[in-house]
Amino acid sequence: MMDKPLGGEMKLGGTAQQVWVFIGESDRWHGKPLYLAILEVLRSGGCAGGTVLRGLAGFGANSLIHTAALVELSTDLPVVVTFVDRAERVAHVLPEIAEMVQEGLITVSTAEVVKYTHRAPGAFPPALTVADVMTRDVVTAAPEGPIGELVQRMVESGVRAVPVVDAGRRLVGVVTDGDLLARGAVHLPIDVQRDLAGELPPAELARLEAQPHRAADVMTAAPVTARPEMSIAKAAALLADHGLTRIPVLDPNDRLVGIVSRSDLLRTVAETLRQPAASPRPPVSARGRAGEAMRQDVVTVQRETPLAETLDRLLGGVERRVVAVDEAGRPLGIITDGDVLGRAARRVHAGAFRSLAAWFAGGTRPDGVEVAARNRSAADVMSGPVVTVREDAPIGDVLHLMMTRRLKLVPVVDAAGTLRGAISRADLLAALAGLPRSGAAPEE
Repeated sequence: MMDKPLGGEMKLGGTAQQVWVFIGESDRWHGKPLYLAILEVLRSGGCAGGTVLRGLAGFGANSLIHTAALVELSTDLPVVVTFVDRAERVAHVLPEIAEMVQEGLITVSTAEVVKYTHRAPGAFPPALTVADVMTRDVVTAAPEGPIGELVQRMVESGVRAVPVVDAGRRLVGVVTDGDLLARGAVHLPIDVQRDLAGELPPAELARLEAQPHRAADVMTAAPVTARPEMSIAKAAALLADHGLTRIPVLDPNDRLVGIVSRSDLLRTVAETLRQPAASPRPPVSARGRAGEAMRQDVVTVQRETPLAETLDRLLGGVERRVVAVDEAGRPLGIITDGDVLGRAARRVHAGAFRSLAAWFAGGTRPDGVEVAARNRSAADVMSGPVVTVREDAPIGDVLHLMMTRRLKLVPVVDAAGTLRGAISRADLLAALAGLPRSGAAPEE
């Protein structure tokens, strides 16, 4: 009845799980056929696919036999929804499906995946591989390298993830901005430190130089990696599926040969879409509109929102970005953690700055913030005017705008200019890869 790949990435071989959902053809969920509602759950949950099978005959717990004979067309024939995916993704969608099935049967069995292929997303040039777009000159660290030196190199080079390699350039781990913050090696995100170059209080600079940690102490071991011959479509799915901004690229001997980032892939698609029709590179397409790719859970404040409340909302969101709007809901500007700390660094003493930085790194709100923020509001820290796109803007145009203007988040508005949502680079990559948005990493 229905068999359509729904996006997602599954291992090309090995053990997976197959789920069978036995329901009736007349079963409904919120006014629509239950089998269609289950398919929507699979799609939104990032599953690789789903199939609906319509029975010719069968009976259930009520012992009534239903058939597809001409005189029985009005009866409730059995319907089976089945899908195969990784165990963790099955565990993610199964509770919601179980709640939807009021009468029926759900089973889960182990399946051996012999072969799994799917059509490459049309937005990515099919002939291009990771080797064609990756960065080969990679900033790296040795396992015994001091953290202070590593942080300085990350700030100077503008990268937020550094592969850790041994003497033979074999990958042993990756140090990310998040690793440094989570393990207390730094108080400020790397991009904020870069924004505050030359303005960090002397005490904070001294603390970094005296940092006792080594790269091996804070790195993430066994990170997600790619191979040079991998298609960029698969690399995009890998990044989107794991919520990553970049992944190391290894040769057959597991030696580091490059790194491929979200920006590398988006830039490649943007350049390909803008090439003339006579270009030798195969044509690609970026179907969809901004309204289909945007997220609606945008954190907003108004111009007069007190600064302390603005900070609460800013630090409560994954993107670490807040959109300031006017009384009619029209975007006026964007506020980032760098905007706030950049202004705070000029006005507060070293102790207060460390407290504020610790709050930004995931700690509790320091005492006295309300006093320090008195008579200040969102308007004092926002950056504007803000660049927006309409809901009906083609995805290709949004991609070109974000890459050429170096934008990390773009508010989406309706015809009246009212905020409807926002698109990040992670949202764009997921849309182009044909995947649902996942727990994306903060924008690079």
